[in-house]
Amino acid sequence: MMLERSSETHLIFGAIGQDGSYLAEKLSAEGKRVIGIVRDSAVVADANKKNEIKYVKGNILDSEFVQEILLSYRPSHVYNFASLSSVAKSHTYPELSEKINLGFVKDLIDNIESTQKENNQEVYLLQASSSEMFGPNHSQPIAEDATHDPRSPYALHKSLAHKYCLESRKSKNLKIGTAILFNHESPRRPLNFVSRKITYGAYQIARGIEKKLRLGNITISRDWGFAPDYVQAMSQLGELRVDDDFVVSSGELHSLEEMCEIAFTFLGMSDYRNYVESDKMLYRENENSRLVGDSSKIFSRLNWRPTTSFKKMVEIMVNAESNNTNVN
Repeated sequence: MMLERSSETHLIFGAIGQDGSYLAEKLSAEGKRVIGIVRDSAVVADANKKNEIKYVKGNILDSEFVQEILLSYRPSHVYNFASLSSVAKSHTYPELSEKINLGFVKDLIDNIESTQKENNQEVYLLQASSSEMFGPNHSQPIAEDATHDPRSPYALHKSLAHKYCLESRKSKNLKIGTAILFNHESPRRPLNFVSRKITYGAYQIARGIEKKLRLGNITISRDWGFAPDYVQAMSQLGELRVDDDFVVSSGELHSLEEMCEIAFTFLGMSDYRNYVESDKMLYRENENSRLVGDSSKIFSRLNWRPTTSFKKMVEIMVNAESNNTNVN
């Protein structure tokens, strides 16, 4: 039986998180029908309510709920950003990490397989994978086929979910693409992410509310990019319905020391070292430092490139702190 291509409906799981919210806004602005799936306890910001986005609350771990969503809204595109994305939290709640980061992905794929037959409609799934899958011991830039060496529950579950996507693309004959995302930040990051901890902390010190910012190992370096740039890459993958795997990265290394220096300098404080304390109690074991992504594949296939520099990204985040309501 041939599956039809219907008018576009874009279904986003994790629609009010960093990446999901940027993508929902972008697609809605382009006139696309967007359905955002959020957890029962989620609060949709007033700014998001102004967009032509329909938000549906529910438990993604309830397979019947997921199936009903797919049958009711008949999506042409499904984007999965739902995740327990904190490495630290995955150590504390490994079973929850497994349910959300792995179990839900398997269930979603199985439901797509069954419901697209019932709807007689082809569905394109884009899975957000993570550079954490690769582990710390890579001396060369990481391409799509690099070996996985997960060192946390989060990394393990994202790795297994990624591999399930690749297997299902062949065995279930589904249109599945994966975006292997290296670190990407924005003002929409929660405060438990170190990038927001730095920009928010610097802003609080500049206002005289705090005197010190306590961090872990600030010598670590990562491949950081700006979230809206990475969402643009995923939007292009969705538009073209590319069922392949792509590393999305800046290809550059920057340290937390650099991030601190840019943030404090932007606020008129010349030497961040007067305000930042590095606490060994906050050091993370198996830190994936100095991993660089090789995005040559997406550069050549989609002509995508990041447009926002590391320095500009940090300055945007600091500048947004005066109006940032995301302080959880």
